[in-house]
Amino acid sequence: MATTNTSTGYTPFHLHLGRTPRLLPPLTPDAIRAAREDFPTDIANALEAIVSLKTDVADAHDALLASRVAQAHTANAHRNADPSFEPGDFVYLSTAHRRREYLNGSNKRVAK
Repeated sequence: MATTNTSTGYTPFHLHLGRTPRLLPPLTPDAIRAAREDFPTDIANALEAIVSLKTDVADAHDALLASRVAQAHTANAHRNADPSFEPGDFVYLSTAHRRREYLNGSNKRVAK
């Protein structure tokens, strides 16, 4: 859960809660007090945390879109050209699934 996604640059935990998880929970009273001070206690800090979280999610969304475009460009670069058929060319037509479609259809059809 703490692994950074290469496409977004964020961890899922960070995008969900707006912060990174602690490796160890606070064990001493001073550490517990410091951990409580990290959380927003007034409305201004809470609104700032919400805006920061929304900005991080928007950044991750933009990064995912950019990654999708880059991956599509790379995939299309290695794609073969579409075959061209002319009238009169012989082609192979696979009918492997046509029988299943016929058998699963309505009972009003007749085999010819």
